[in-house]
Amino acid sequence: MAVQAVGLTKHYLNPWTLRRARGLESLSLSIHRGEVLGLLGPNGAGKTTTMKILTGLLRPSAGRAWILGEPVDRTASRRRLGFLPEQPYFYDYLTGLEYLELAGQLSGLGGHEASRRARRWLGRVGLGDRPRLGLRKYSKGMLQRLGLGAALVHEPEVLILDEPMSGLDPFGRRDVRELIREQHERGTTVLFSSHILPDVEMLCDRVAIMLEGRLASLAPVGQLVHDTRHRVEIRCTGVSMVVLPGEWRELVRRWDTAQETVFELASEELLSPVLEWLLRTGVRVRAVTPQRAGLEELFIAAAGAGDGPGRDRRSA
Repeated sequence: MAVQAVGLTKHYLNPWTLRRARGLESLSLSIHRGEVLGLLGPNGAGKTTTMKILTGLLRPSAGRAWILGEPVDRTASRRRLGFLPEQPYFYDYLTGLEYLELAGQLSGLGGHEASRRARRWLGRVGLGDRPRLGLRKYSKGMLQRLGLGAALVHEPEVLILDEPMSGLDPFGRRDVRELIREQHERGTTVLFSSHILPDVEMLCDRVAIMLEGRLASLAPVGQLVHDTRHRVEIRCTGVSMVVLPGEWRELVRRWDTAQETVFELASEELLSPVLEWLLRTGVRVRAVTPQRAGLEELFIAAAGAGDGPGRDRRSA
C-alpha cells in the first residue's frame, strides 16, 4: 500500500470550555500504489486533519499511519511525499524560481538538481515566463500554481493535495487536472480533496466521503455517482388544467413560469410513467433533462447509507 491509516483519532481541547472536540474518529484507510483517491466532505468533516496527520504535520491522539511502509513521522516518508496545503505559506521576498529551489533542497535535492528541477516545474505550472518575479507580486491563482510546483519539484511517489483547484480560473483548473493525470500515468499515488464534483469524477479511481470526522463511504467513483438517485426535469406547455395523480405528489414537484411548466422528478425511475401520463393528457413535452447529483446529495446519501460508516462499501 502507498498510504495506510489505522484507527486515526484526533481530539482538540477547546481553550475556553476545556472540553474535547472531535476532529477525527477511528479513521482507517488504505490507498493503493498508483491510485487517485478523492476526499470529499463538508467543511469540518476532518479532511484537512486527515491530510495533516498523513504528512506528519499533526500528531494523532490515537492510531497510526504509514507512507510507503514508513511511519509518517519519519523523515524517510516525508522525502517521498509531496504536499500542497489548503493555505500554503510563501516567503514573499523570494522569486518564484528561488521558492521552488528552496522547496527542492528541503526535500533532499542537491543544489544543482534543485535548480534544474525548479526551472522545469516553474514552466510546467505555467509560471516559467517570469522566473525572477517576486512572490509579493503574484496573484492568488499564481501562488496556488506555485504551491503545486513546490509539491512536485522533487517528483514524489505520493502526492497529497488539499483543495488544489482553490483560487484557479477554469483554465487553471484544466492545467491542474492535466498535471494530476500525468502524475497518475507515471504511477504516482494521489490523494486530493475538492469541492468540485466534476473534477473528482474526471480524475479519481475511488472517492472517500467524510462526515463529522468519520469515513462515511468509500467506493469507486462510478459506483458512488451511479448509486445516488438522479433527478429529472420535464419541461412542457399546455399543462394549466392538469392535476398530478395523488401517488406522485411527494415525488414530483411542479412549478409554472410564464412560458412553460416544469416537473421535477425525484428519480429516473419515475420518468417513463410520468412521461406516458403527460403525453396521454395532451400536453406538449419540450425537453427532458437529467439533473446531476450535487455534492450535498452525495453527502446526504452517504450519511443515510446504513448503520455504519459505509461499512458495506468499504474496500482496501
